[in-house]
This record gives sequence, C-alpha cells and structure tokens, in this order.
Amino acid sequence: MDREMLREHIFALENSLLQPEVRKSAEKIAGLLADDFIEFCSSGKVYKYERGDFFADGTNIDALKWEIEDFSVDLIANDIILAKYKVIKYSELEENKKYSLRSSIWKCTNSEWKMIFHQGTLTKQRYYRSNG
Repeated sequence: MDREMLREHIFALENSLLQPEVRKSAEKIAGLLADDFIEFCSSGKVYKYERGDFFADGTNIDALKWEIEDFSVDLIANDIILAKYKVIKYSELEENKKYSLRSSIWKCTNSEWKMIFHQGTLTKQRYYRSNG
C-alpha cells in the first residue's frame, strides 16, 4: 500500500471511531482497538481498554459531530503508523465547540490495523488554528 493510500485508510479508521454507530458497539470497537490499547484522555485520565468496552458513556453521542482537520501520518516502521490531526467536536449548540490536538499509534498485525495508543489534548481555538 502506498503512503497516500495508507493515509486514507488510517484516516477512515480514525473517522470511524468518531461515529455513533461504532462508539456504541463493543464489537466494532474491538475491531479497531488492540487488546493492550491505552489512551491519555484530554481530561487527564488514563484509559486502558478492556474487551467489551464501548464509548456510549451516557453522553448523547448521536447529537455530537466531529470534524477531523490537518490529518497526516508518519511511518514509524513498516507495521507502525503515527497519525496526527486536529478535531473540532460540535454539540447541539454552536458555542459548545471543543478543539483538540490528537495523535494515535496504529499497528498492523495479521494484515489488520489496530490502534494501540491515543492522546487527545484540548486546546483553545486560537492555538488550534495556528500553523506552528
């Protein structure tokens, strides 16, 4: 797979993790996250995945919309990708937008890409929009 196809594939996987039908399905989440997945959450908490977890935590995730911008990937090794991007999280009210910088590490095992690490860092819009 060439670099652009790989970027598009990882982008599609990242984007799927933001979709309500995936976030509410333990089976779909298990297809995307490695068994040893860990996340440094934007809240400061550390989340360790356990098979059977899903991301419908009582939040009305159907009312949320996520937009990925400035998506890029770095090939760390033949089977390891670092994804870097920005996210705008919209709620029902326009003034409730949240901005974050994101990074994920994906590993390919048995021809299947799974996320092994993710970090989200909340930021203010003025920093989010900067190119530096």
